[in-house]
Amino acid sequence: MTALALLAGAFFVLLLLGVPIVFALIAACIVVLTQDGLMSAQLVMQRVYAGIDSFPLLAIPFFLLAGKLMEAGGITRRLIGFAFHLVGWIRGGLAHVAVLAATMFAGVSGSSVADTAAIGSTIIPRMKERGYDPSYSASVVAASGVIGSTIPPSIPLVLYGVISGVSIGGLFMGGIIPGVLMCLGLMGYIYFSAKPAPSDQTVSATQQRSSFASVFLQSLPALLLPGIIVGGIRTGAFSATEAAAVAVAYAFLIGVAYRELRLSQVPEILYQTARDTTLVMAIVGAASLVGYVLTIEQIPFAIAEWFTDNVNHVLVLLLLVNLLLLIAGCFLDGGSAIIVFTPVLLPVIKAFGIDPLFFGVLMSINLMIGTITPPVGLSLYVAGGIANVKIGRMMRAILPFLCVHLALLCILMVFPQLVTAIPSLVYNR
Repeated sequence: MTALALLAGAFFVLLLLGVPIVFALIAACIVVLTQDGLMSAQLVMQRVYAGIDSFPLLAIPFFLLAGKLMEAGGITRRLIGFAFHLVGWIRGGLAHVAVLAATMFAGVSGSSVADTAAIGSTIIPRMKERGYDPSYSASVVAASGVIGSTIPPSIPLVLYGVISGVSIGGLFMGGIIPGVLMCLGLMGYIYFSAKPAPSDQTVSATQQRSSFASVFLQSLPALLLPGIIVGGIRTGAFSATEAAAVAVAYAFLIGVAYRELRLSQVPEILYQTARDTTLVMAIVGAASLVGYVLTIEQIPFAIAEWFTDNVNHVLVLLLLVNLLLLIAGCFLDGGSAIIVFTPVLLPVIKAFGIDPLFFGVLMSINLMIGTITPPVGLSLYVAGGIANVKIGRMMRAILPFLCVHLALLCILMVFPQLVTAIPSLVYNR
C-alpha cells in the first residue's frame, strides 16, 4: 500500500501545482516506477499506447461526431420544441423543458458535458428572458446533463465495458431505467419547489398555436436514434462500435434532410470531434498506465483482501465504495476515474457477488455526479459560463439537485433490479 500512497500523493501534489490531469497521472506513475527500479521511457509509452489500442474505444469518437452532427443539423432545437409541447404548461415549465430535452438529447450525445453545452446554450437564455434566476437556470441544465451519460449511448459505460469485459449493449440497457428515474426525480423537485410563473403560461399558449403532430414528426428521427442503437446491438445487426458508426451516418442524413447541415460546416465539426477525442484518449492512455502500475504493485488484490476481511455486508461495501467514488469524482474527470478505479474495485465487487453490470452503471452515475461538483465539475463550469454566473452562486443553487441524484444513487444500491431488469429480460441473464 506504500506504492498507492506514493502514487496518490504525487498525483494530488501535481494537481495542486496546476499540472494537467494527463501529465499528473503519467508523472505520478513514473515516480512509483522509478522507486521500484522499473522506470523505462519505452515501457511508459507502450502502456499508454496499449490503453488506447482498442477497437471498442472507436465508439467514442463516433458518438461524439454523431452528437455534433445532430446539433448542427437542428436536432437540439427540435427536441426542445417537442419538450415545450409536452411539459411547457406545467408549473416551472421551462425548467421541466430543460430536463426533458436533456433526457431526449442524452440518446444522441453520450456525454454529460456535451448534453449540458447543447441544451444550455439554447434554453438558458430563454429561461433568463422569462425571469428565472440565472444560477437556478444553470443548475437545472447542469444537473440534467448527468442524464447524458446514463441513457444510451454512454461514453463512460463504453469505457467501463472495455476495461471490465462486461457487455456494452447490456450496460446501455442497464442505464435506461436509472436515466428515466433521474428525469422524473429532477422534474418532481422542480414541480414542488417552483413558484407559479405567468411567463410559463405564455410559453404554453404560444406552443399550443403550432401543431403538436408537426413538432413530433420533426423530432421523431432524433427520438428513434437510441432505439436504433440499442435495437441493433440487441439483434446482433452490429456491435457497439459499429452502432456508433451507424449513428454518424444517420445523423448526417438527418441534418441534410432538414437542410440545416451544410457541407461547409463538416470540416469544423470534424476538427472539434478530433480535438475532443484527443482529450479523451489522452486521459484513457494515461489512466491505462496507472492501471498497469496498480497491477504490478498488486494493489487491487490488497484492497479486495482488506474489504473482505473488514466488511461483512454488501450494502456497507457499496456505501463505502460510493463514498470513495464521490470523493474521487470531485477531483478526477469521470472517464479517467473509471479507468483508474475499475481494475481496483472489480475484484472487490466480484468477491462479494455483486453483478459487474449493475456496478458499472452505478459507478458511471456516481462519477458523472462529479461533473456538477467542484473543483473539477465540468458541467457546472459550462452551464455557469453560459448563464454568466460565478461558481460560488452555482454551488449553492446546485445543492438540491445534487441531493436528488444522491437519493437515486441510494435507491439503486438498495434495489439493483432497477439496473438489471432490462438486461435480464433481453439477454435472459
